[in-house]
Amino acid sequence: MKRGLAILRIIFFIFKIIGSLIFVWIMISWHVRRARRSFEDELMKAGVSKEDAQRLSRCFVDLKDQMKTMMKSPFSFGRELLKSR
Repeated sequence: MKRGLAILRIIFFIFKIIGSLIFVWIMISWHVRRARRSFEDELMKAGVSKEDAQRLSRCFVDLKDQMKTMMKSPFSFGRELLKSR
């Protein structure tokens, strides 16, 4: 009985960690989108054209993509090891 309960607790915590990672993933995208939009609005208020503001705010998306790549790297490391065999 104790072993079964321990396994259930392990499964629960694994799902909890996965849920937290998914939540963080979504929140990063949400906050980057809001920051990018605010940055563009402030640039346009300062007199920068819309196209230039969008081009400048593209760095937010690039940084988000880099962060997500870093978050995925521990998981892709295992796949690379399996491919090399």
